[in-house]
Amino acid sequence: MTGRACLKTLVFAVASLIGSVAAARPVDPSLVKVSRLLYENRIEEADDALRPIESSRATDPSVQVLRGEIQFQLGSYDDAAKTLRKAVADSRLPTTELADARSLLDLATATADATRGLSEKPSPSGHFVFRYRRGKDEVLIPYASAALDQAWAALAQDFADPADPEAAAPKHPIRVEIYEEIADLARVSTLTLREIETSGTIALCKWNRLMIVSPKALLRGYPWLDTLTHEYTHYIVSRVGRGQVPLWIHEGLAKFEEKRWRGVSGGSLSPAMEQLLSTALAKKRLITFEQMSPSMAKLPSQEDTALAFAEVFTFVEYLHSRGGFAGIRALVKGLSEGLVDSKALQTAFGVSFDELDHGWRASLRSRKPKTKLGPFAEKLRFQKSGSKATAAEEDESGDISDPKVRGFVRLGGLLRSRGRLPAAAFEYEKAATQAGTPHPLIALKLGRTYLDLNDAEKAVLALEPASELYPEWAGLQAALGTAYLRKGDSAKAEAALEAAIATSPFDPNVHCGLKAMYEQSKNPKLAEASQACLLLSGR
Repeated sequence: MTGRACLKTLVFAVASLIGSVAAARPVDPSLVKVSRLLYENRIEEADDALRPIESSRATDPSVQVLRGEIQFQLGSYDDAAKTLRKAVADSRLPTTELADARSLLDLATATADATRGLSEKPSPSGHFVFRYRRGKDEVLIPYASAALDQAWAALAQDFADPADPEAAAPKHPIRVEIYEEIADLARVSTLTLREIETSGTIALCKWNRLMIVSPKALLRGYPWLDTLTHEYTHYIVSRVGRGQVPLWIHEGLAKFEEKRWRGVSGGSLSPAMEQLLSTALAKKRLITFEQMSPSMAKLPSQEDTALAFAEVFTFVEYLHSRGGFAGIRALVKGLSEGLVDSKALQTAFGVSFDELDHGWRASLRSRKPKTKLGPFAEKLRFQKSGSKATAAEEDESGDISDPKVRGFVRLGGLLRSRGRLPAAAFEYEKAATQAGTPHPLIALKLGRTYLDLNDAEKAVLALEPASELYPEWAGLQAALGTAYLRKGDSAKAEAALEAAIATSPFDPNVHCGLKAMYEQSKNPKLAEASQACLLLSGR
């Protein structure tokens, strides 16, 4: 099924992901404007619109509900709960609003509890303000600030609307909350812990803030910097599109722009996602746009979620190839004015949705994965609550399907633990040969063993092919960066170590290695690396 069947039905579905709380949508015409501004992530405007109404109707429970929602979206969670509690207790609150108001009260109370004691720090530009738990997560703030500030400038340009310049370039600071565990994300969202684990959801843009799980909540981390700018794109699109952009386009734009902080538009899919897309296309099992509603987080598996993201990314990529950002802006503009997506697409790109859909599918058939990979290797592995295990300590050999290969890997691990490094390398080499296609775990174990043997050349040869196929394995990038550094290739070392930080930023050796290189090259990122090195290692 193409996306045509879902047209208009998904226009408001994205609210479950990026809009305001569906609480207490008033029928009173004087309050509709306020409610609408909340839905569009225009909180300051909503606040301004409500104040004159409050002057004469301060005790009206419907007004109090909207005030509570504004307080909630401005981050004053305790105040929001107090205000909402008054409204819910008022017998005059219409029955149609009561249930939603209670849900919002419960959410405000839970969020207040989950975020109590968080530290707060603005980005250097003042465009963002971070809330986080002091400790290791402090290392995230300088890198997150730099990435988001760069994204702010880039998206202000990409989605610029002369008629509404502040929509894509908000002047108010945008709140970013970092949670230590996925259980915290479940508490402050409408998602269950099971939905988070099943879909691999680690971040949301909702209720006027970006919410993200710390990379330390996952065994191998995840591309957290790309994820942050992905969510920020949601924030901007919801404002520019006035809450009218369908979910599938919303997610496609966010995926297309998530690497914008790196200075590129679009970027590319990982080899694993390319393979998922190619396989699904061949089997005619693409995820329909209807199935993506009401949220990607509701899909039944991480593989399905990744496939859905691959689909919407390539659709937007195809649109961009036809009309550039001018076409993208025209599309979002049309949607913001109330056009259904088929009409908005036709207006922006000059051809019918059917023609665009046909062209997109033809472009998919021309994409070829780099190589045949094993089982979906980008599956996120969540830490158990309170666990102190690390990716380095985790035995993932059970993920190797071939029992012979698995046996070589386990024997190599045993030999390495006993200090018999040449023998361990020999077993890992046999595993790599038997596996055929580069496997990230085998390559990592072999590469680290060669590093222990002071053979940087062989380490690079072992690590490079796997790192290209599995770019989000931070361990591969960190080991490869070390190998490059020992070979004297500082440019490649720097790129690999920075890639490791963008996925899992808690290895002190990575930051300290970058610090040493930045000192020699006078790199302006020296302060960030120095701060992280000191925090994580005491050096």
